[in-house]
Amino acid sequence: MIRKLTWLVILLAAGLAAAPITFTDPYGGQNPGNAANNGDVIGLLRSFDIRSLSVNALSGGTVQIQIFMNYGTNGGDTTLSGINIGGSFPTVYPGDVLIRNGSNRWAIPLISHDNFGPSSSGLLAGNLYQVNSFLTARTVLNDTTAGNYRPDDFVWGNAVGATQRSVSGVVQTASVGGAEIRVDIEFKTNDNLFLSALSLGDTVYSFASATCANDVIEGVVPEPASFVLMGVGLAAIAFRRKIFHCRAH
Repeated sequence: MIRKLTWLVILLAAGLAAAPITFTDPYGGQNPGNAANNGDVIGLLRSFDIRSLSVNALSGGTVQIQIFMNYGTNGGDTTLSGINIGGSFPTVYPGDVLIRNGSNRWAIPLISHDNFGPSSSGLLAGNLYQVNSFLTARTVLNDTTAGNYRPDDFVWGNAVGATQRSVSGVVQTASVGGAEIRVDIEFKTNDNLFLSALSLGDTVYSFASATCANDVIEGVVPEPASFVLMGVGLAAIAFRRKIFHCRAH
C-alpha cells in the first residue's frame, strides 16, 4: 500500500507539472464595443483588453504560449501592426511576454523589434531571449511626460545584449470573433534554466497588450510544493480510509 501511495503522489505531481500555466485577467470582457477606461484597461477596451495568457512546456524543449486579447484601432487586428492612437502620442505595438525568476529575465516578442520599434535586427518574433533587463513603456515610447497610461510598467525585453535561446520560433494569429484575437507562439529551446523556471513558485509572468501598457496581465506560478503536499494529503486520507474500511470488516 505504501508503494501505491508513493506512485500516486509521483503521478499527481507529474500531471500537474505537464499542465499549462494560465493567468486570467480580472476583467473578463470579450467584445466590449466602444467602452472606455474601466479601471483595468486604459483607453478603448476593444483595442487593448487582455483575457488570458497560457504557457505550456512540452517534451523535447517545445514551449507553447497562447494569448487571448483585443488588439487594433477597431479590435481584431491579426496583423499585430502598429496602432496610431492620434494626436502627438507615439504609435504603439504589442508587448513581449516577459518572464523573470530571481536575476534571470527572458522575453518572447510577438513582433520583431529593437528597443524603439519594429526591426529585423533586434528580437525576432516568436523566439526566446535571455535579456539583461526589461524596458518600460516610457523608455520604448521615448515619452517623458507620463501621460494617461502606465509609463513605468515593463513592456519589452531589452534588445541590447540579448541572447537568443530558441530555434524555430513562430507566431500565428487568428480572429476569435468581435474585437478578440488569439495569438499562438511556439518555439523550441534547450535553455534548461528557463525550462526549470517555468514551474518554480517564484517565477513571475507578465504581458502588456501594447507598448503603452494599456492593459497588463501578471501572475506568479503557484508553489509546486503546495501541490505535492496537497497530493500527499489527499493520498494519505484515501490510505487512512482504506485502513479503517479494512478494520471495519
